[in-house]
Amino acid sequence: MSIANERDNEFENDLVVMNDDGKDDEDERREGNGNSPEEGEGRRANARETEEAEVFQDAVERENEEDLENDLAIEGNVLQGEVNEVKGDVQAKVEGMDEEEYEEEQPALSRAEALTAVTTMIRAIQNGSEELDAPRLGSLLWMLSNALLEDLTDRDDLRVPGNSLEAFPVALVRNIMRHVETIAATLEFEPADVTTQRSGMMIPAIGSHRVAAAEILAVLLQIGCQDIDERIAKLKLPSGQFVLVALVRMFFKYSWSSAFHATVIRLVLAALVSPHEPLWAPMFEGAEESIQGLLSSSIRQALATKPISTREGNVGSVIILANALCELESCDDVERAGVRTTLQADATWRSTVEGENNSLQKLNDEQAGGLCGPKPTKSPGYMDSGMGSNVISSQELLRMLQQISLGAAGMTQ
Repeated sequence: MSIANERDNEFENDLVVMNDDGKDDEDERREGNGNSPEEGEGRRANARETEEAEVFQDAVERENEEDLENDLAIEGNVLQGEVNEVKGDVQAKVEGMDEEEYEEEQPALSRAEALTAVTTMIRAIQNGSEELDAPRLGSLLWMLSNALLEDLTDRDDLRVPGNSLEAFPVALVRNIMRHVETIAATLEFEPADVTTQRSGMMIPAIGSHRVAAAEILAVLLQIGCQDIDERIAKLKLPSGQFVLVALVRMFFKYSWSSAFHATVIRLVLAALVSPHEPLWAPMFEGAEESIQGLLSSSIRQALATKPISTREGNVGSVIILANALCELESCDDVERAGVRTTLQADATWRSTVEGENNSLQKLNDEQAGGLCGPKPTKSPGYMDSGMGSNVISSQELLRMLQQISLGAAGMTQ
């Protein structure tokens, strides 16, 4: 064999050895890393199975969520149906009741609960979170008003030493005075206009809630407590108007509410009895918008309206207030000297009440005694106006109102 051939054979043998060593190393690496072909294929199969299982689980979860949503929707519809059915039953029951039966169905409220309900509702209406429900608010306010009258009836301890509100013996009076500003704000809650049965015309409605609020203020003033008088003298509506001035002007604006007229008359007379001048002095200010200016205008309008049956509904009450001011002018007490000076300097008022056969005298004659026929004789009482026998006293008007059913619901102690 030639030397060249030997070298070729040796080279080929070296290649075979190198290849065998490389395979051994690769086998060792595969064995060390677990990456044999069979094992790699197994891992890929496991991965596919895991992915398929996850996809299946996602599908199951989505289906369960859809089933739950459907179940909730069905349950919600069933529940809403039950609620609507209950509402329908209640509505049918309410519609089948008259007002007295409905009131009897309402649970009795304590005085504290009624006061809380009133103030909460008023504040909600003020901030716009609740619409005015005039009948409901009126019912709650009449609860308070009736309770107030009940607590003040036949008491001999109302004239407390020092005339102090803190020492006043009736707890409801003290509690209402803590919220009197909120209650007074009710006077600015105007209900929708109403159609009169008599003429079919639309007229402004006073609303039972405002009559009740005025009644509460009138009763508070009739107590004769100096602290109460001073507090109400400063009381203003959210619009900035003094409460008593606002009530006097409402007296003339809402001419077809006899209950409201009687309440305002009592309120004005009670204010005039008070020695606290800031309580009643603002009523006599404002020229044509003052109480004497509005009375003069109403008297002239009434005399110009014929037949008598077509006059405004507040004519009798106008006569009572006008006569009361005339009585006031004839008094000589020092406390009301300023009012007398104002009235005597008012030319329009003077032309209404002075001279033979003056306007007030004519109206007195035509109305044959004013409100509800002849005026009752004045009798003494703890709310006596002290202004002469021609004026219906506060106590007598109080009895008149107590005989009127105002639809207040029950209240417990």
